Amino acid sequence: MSTVDTEPAVLPHGVRTFTILSIGQFAAICGVTLLNFAAAFSVYRTYSILVLGIIYAMPFVILVLASPLTGALVDRWGTRRALLVSNAGGLALVATLVLLPIEHTVPAWHGLIIIVSVPLLKALLLPAYEASVPFLVPKRHIGRANGMRMFMNGFGAALGPIAAGPALDAVGMTGVGLIAAATVGLGLATVWFATIPAAPQPDSTGTGPAAWFAEFRVAWDRVRARGGLVDLLMFFAVVSFGIGFVEVLLPRLVDGFGTAAELRAVLLVATAGMLISGVAVTIWGGPRRRVRGLLEFSLLLAAAMIVGSLRPNVALIAVAAFVFLSCTSVILGNVQTLLNVKVEPEFQGRVMGLKNAVYGVALMAGNTLAGFGGGVFDPLVGHDRVDSGALTLFIGGGPARGFALVLMVTGILVALFVIAAYRSRRLRTLEADLPDVTPEDLAARPER
Repeated sequence: MSTVDTEPAVLPHGVRTFTILSIGQFAAICGVTLLNFAAAFSVYRTYSILVLGIIYAMPFVILVLASPLTGALVDRWGTRRALLVSNAGGLALVATLVLLPIEHTVPAWHGLIIIVSVPLLKALLLPAYEASVPFLVPKRHIGRANGMRMFMNGFGAALGPIAAGPALDAVGMTGVGLIAAATVGLGLATVWFATIPAAPQPDSTGTGPAAWFAEFRVAWDRVRARGGLVDLLMFFAVVSFGIGFVEVLLPRLVDGFGTAAELRAVLLVATAGMLISGVAVTIWGGPRRRVRGLLEFSLLLAAAMIVGSLRPNVALIAVAAFVFLSCTSVILGNVQTLLNVKVEPEFQGRVMGLKNAVYGVALMAGNTLAGFGGGVFDPLVGHDRVDSGALTLFIGGGPARGFALVLMVTGILVALFVIAAYRSRRLRTLEADLPDVTPEDLAARPER
């Protein structure tokens, strides 16, 4: 390994730098997300629901495929350069909407370029942003920093689908491009003026994708050697799988018996749970014993899935959704903090790329199996009413309760997995068995 930067391990004003950087990257993510959804809506209005389905799935597929490569680039380039490239790429992308004569719809080829480019840029931006945390934030504040990230991610994820349609109607694609250009430009400016220390650079193995995959393999071997981290990623995959189920099943549960206004209210309450918990973790810092907190909040998440499936009641489902997304925010932040603390600085980008790929695969698997399971069980249970009196005791009566049964079974399986995970010594004792290796920790160790 060769050190490529002589900056101090953690900057004296790193928290301030990270806060400014986070505001800029939050703006950039919001801008490109708004652009992506506006392009999807525009193409959908011109073409078909099948095209929209492909467009919805494409970002996840691209994120999964690109993350191993982009994670390796983050470690090779450093977080600042990776952020500059991703933000500059976003600015170049939105410039095409401003410079080309586009009104309310985009040509299919242009929409496809946008829809493919946005997840590629995010696949580079996210691991770079995540890997920057231990370089800028003292270890005692890493949990709070990741709480701030969860709040911003939740807000950004909600903004795209909510605001894209109205923005497209109000200002057209050119106007959306101008909005995105302003937000991405802000993100680029905050990175340009930021000073971010660099980790030791991996030994050069070439410049092509094969070389980047080789570097990613080195990082994976390092994670596998620290067995508790593999257990952590496996646990993260199961929870992400459950999140994928809820994404698909929650709207179907409410839509089966409620109105469109009630569905919007439930989704609003659920989003509020994620935002409020993000603020809470930013203030609180998260559980002091992070693995124990991860297990406990995951058990509460599974309980929320089960409770939300019990009866076709809007208030009950809204409360369960609020708890579910509140726990989701804490869990994702906790996993991120553990990786920031337990993974060496020179591997941060690649491990963050691996984590994002795991999340994407598990989420897509949950989405797919939830749709398949609901399609199978809904007619078996009874599309308009529950045919079995015994099942009525568990999931209530009414239409679309087959989706509730799938959600209940998934919640029980997640709960059983969490209980089994308590018995995994490697996961349970991860914090004690693996030493902290943040730049702050390494700087304090004597030379060997």
